[in-house]
Parts: sequence; structure tokens; C-alpha cells
Amino acid sequence: MHANHDKSLAMNATKAEHYSQNRSYQQSFAVEVLQQYMKWDGDTVLDAGCGTGEICKYISQQPGVASVVGFDVSSEFVSYSSQYNSSPNVLYHVADVSDVTTFKPEWQDAFSKAVSIFVLQWVHGKAEALKAMHSCLKSRGEILLACVSDESRFYRTWMNMASHPKWKIYLKDFVPNLFPWPSSDLSNGHDNSCLLEECGFEVLSCHVKEHGQSFDSKEQWRETFRAVFPHLRYIPQDKHEEFFDDLFETAKSIRFVSADYKTTGDVLVFHARKL
Repeated sequence: MHANHDKSLAMNATKAEHYSQNRSYQQSFAVEVLQQYMKWDGDTVLDAGCGTGEICKYISQQPGVASVVGFDVSSEFVSYSSQYNSSPNVLYHVADVSDVTTFKPEWQDAFSKAVSIFVLQWVHGKAEALKAMHSCLKSRGEILLACVSDESRFYRTWMNMASHPKWKIYLKDFVPNLFPWPSSDLSNGHDNSCLLEECGFEVLSCHVKEHGQSFDSKEQWRETFRAVFPHLRYIPQDKHEEFFDDLFETAKSIRFVSADYKTTGDVLVFHARKL
């Protein structure tokens, strides 16, 4: 998914088309958790950080879903969503998940369910984002969140590449803009979230979910990771191939990726309800 693209350049999804074509991991994970946690019954659904709209379209096609509103901070992504992932019961808008003043007034208390998949790790103000989404839900409305944590293999790989001896000389001006969910927030043996409770939610489920995705080739794997490694902006184009080789070895060393390019991520998933 996608957040804070224009303001903080959080992701390296340089073009909406490229991102849309290289998001198989995000899509397969989203479908899996949606099927696991969401039961649809005449629902109005908000997708906060909808990216290029594939998940909105998927949700809109599920029996029991009345309508879907998706928003993203990137006007380019919203335009792409409207063009390629439109549906009669889906609307797309430009808004910033961490800035409720960008939300439409009619979203207040309007949705029975909200989803935000792989968005909040790109948002520094998580409390502001959670409160903004809370304001859009009806009483007892449900929210499904998926976010990288500071213990995840993705985050460890991302940070290891930022401090890699070979590449840190290029990255001296690189400001990490990945904000993983802090494991210190989790309580009761990682079964609850203090932050979600403070923002007005009852946590129904909280756990780390492993999800594997196989890639057909090195090229496919590389293009998928290009979208989420802004490090590449600081590295000369003729060295990108070498950077990806080192990225692969770094990821392999912590079992984030296997020799045949299967990637297995560990993602924090929250299912909660508005009190």
C-alpha cells in the first residue's frame, strides 16, 4: 500500500504502473488476511492507503459488500486506481491517513469496516492515523491493520542495507523513513496493543503472521523490492544491480528470502473494533 508518498517520499514506487505490476506479495497477503478476518454483511468499507486500488476492487466484488471508498496521499496512485481498478461501488479520493483534515466530512462515522494493509509502517504519526480512521467508523465498526514491526525480517533487511559497509558512503544523506510498529507497544505476550486501546479500539486479535511469496525470476523479485527500497535514489544507476545482489545476500542471511527467491515475511496483523 501507499502513504505519505508526496510529503515524505516514503516509498520508491516511482510510477503507479510499476507499483501495480510488482505488488504480488502485498496482494496475496491482503487477500489471505481479509478472508481470515472479515465477514461481509452489507458493509461500507474504507481502505486507508489504497495504493493503486487492487484491494479496493477485490473487496468491492465480495458478496456482502455494499460499497468501498479508497484513499491515498498520492494523486498519481488515485488517478491510476480510478482508471484501472474502478467498479460501480468504489470511489477513490486523495487524502492523508495521518491528517484528518484531508478527510471528507461525510466519512465521519460512515463505515462499518476499515482496512489498512502495509500502510502504517510508512507513517510516523501512527496515533493520528489511528484516530483519523477511528473517526470514520460507526460504533462497533471493525478495522483490519497489517504493518511491519521493528522485529520483522523486512525491517532488519531494510536497515542493514542502510548501514551496509559498501553502500553507506552513498547513503550519508539517507534519512530512514520506514516507521515500523514498535514491539514495545505490544502487551500481554504480544496479544494486545496499548496504542490501539489508547485510540479507542478494542483489540480482538493481534499476532505476527508469516506469509510466503514465490517469484518466477530474479528480475521479478528485484522489481518488487525496488518499490520499497528508497535507498536506490542515492545510489548511481550503474550500481543498482550490485546493490540488489547485496540486498539478496543480506535478506538470505536472515531467512527473509531463499535461494530460489521465495520471500517469507513476518507481518503484524491487528483486528480491532471501535468502542
